[in-house]
This record gives sequence, structure tokens and C-alpha cells, in this order.
Amino acid sequence: MSDHQHCIEHITVINNVEYTLQSRTVELDDGQRHAEYRVLLDGDEIKGWTRGEILPLFGIGRS
Repeated sequence: MSDHQHCIEHITVINNVEYTLQSRTVELDDGQRHAEYRVLLDGDEIKGWTRGEILPLFGIGRS
């Protein structure tokens, strides 16, 4: 899976620190799909792609 796939990006501030949240849907070879997210700080990945949906935790819905 490539990091260059289309993803939704959202900036959030926690304890005066600005993080970038990225979320994407991945389709596997067998057709199954799942959500993944990662977290960036100053453009550096601090949490790699992880299965799950993070944006709803911040009150952000997919459109």
C-alpha cells in the first residue's frame, strides 16, 4: 500500500500542539475495505498508518 493514496487531512490542536490527522480507505486485493489513519507533527509521522477511523473522535465526518 502506498502512502500516496487519496486521504482526508485535518489539522487539530491538542494542548497547544498542532497535529495533522490523515484518514484513508484501503481496498485489499480480495475487495474488502477498511479505514486507516496516521498522525503527523510538523510533517513527520509520529503514528504510522493504523487500522481504524479517527476523524469521528474529533467530530469530523466523511463526506
